[in-house]
Amino acid sequence: MKEPVRIVGVKFLNARPLLAGLEAGIPAPFPYAFEGAEPSACADALAAGEASVGLVPVAALPVIPNVRAVPSIGVSAHHEVRSVLLVSRVPLERVRTLAAHTASRTSVTLARLLLAERWGAHPRLVSRRPPLEAMLADADAAVIIGDPAFAVHGLTGLLELDLARAWSEWSGLPFVFAVWGVGPTAPAGIEALLERSLEHAERHWGELLPRWAHAHGVGLADTREYLEDVLKFRLGDPERAGMQEFLRRAAVAGLLPRRDEALAAL
Repeated sequence: MKEPVRIVGVKFLNARPLLAGLEAGIPAPFPYAFEGAEPSACADALAAGEASVGLVPVAALPVIPNVRAVPSIGVSAHHEVRSVLLVSRVPLERVRTLAAHTASRTSVTLARLLLAERWGAHPRLVSRRPPLEAMLADADAAVIIGDPAFAVHGLTGLLELDLARAWSEWSGLPFVFAVWGVGPTAPAGIEALLERSLEHAERHWGELLPRWAHAHGVGLADTREYLEDVLKFRLGDPERAGMQEFLRRAAVAGLLPRRDEALAAL
C-alpha cells in the first residue's frame, strides 16, 4: 500500500477555509494524511521533504528549492487584516530591536521591509513567542500574527501597525500571506484536491463558521466578518501581482534571495 501523501496546513483561523475539505477527509485518488502546524513549521516540513504539500508563507517560496506554488488559492487581504500586527513601544523610526513571532516568516519580512523603506529603521531581530508582553520585554517592537494577534488587536495601548494595510497603502496592491507549496514528490491531482478542499468549505460555510469561531475563541460575528469580508482565499491577477511585487522588493532590499522561477510560477 502506498504511503499517504503528507499535507501540512496553517492551524490559525485565517487558513481554516483552505483546510476544510482536507480536515473532513474528502476523497482523493491517492491516500493522504493532513495535519495542522504554525506557518514556519509548514515551510520547514516542506523544505526537509517531510511533507509533500504545505500551506507556506509566501516568503518561503524563494528559499525552498524545487517547490512550486499553487497560484489560484491562498490567504490574502486587500486592506486591514487585524491578525498580522507590528506593535511598538516607540515611534517606528526609533525601533532598534524587533521581536519576531517564531511562527512567522512572511510577516516578519514584510515588517522589516516597511520599517527600512518607510521609516529608515533597521532593527536587530530576536526570536520570541507570544504572549505580546513577553515579546516586548526586551524589544522595542514585535511582529505578532494569527490568533494571538487577533486577540490583542486594538487592546495593547501601544502603536499598532496593521501590516496588510501598510503594504496596501505603500504598494497599491493586495498582500498574500500564504499559498500552497507543492514539492516534487506530490502526486498528480494534488492541486485539484486542494481546490476541492476550499470548495468543501464554501458548500458547508454556514455549519463550519460556528465551529471555527468556537475552536479559535472568536465571536461568530467577528469570525464571519474576518473570513467573508477581510480575507480572500481565491487569488486573481491583483493578488499574484502583489506576491510578485513583495518578493521583488524584498529581494532588492536584501531580505530574501531572488529566485526567478518562484516569480515566474506566479
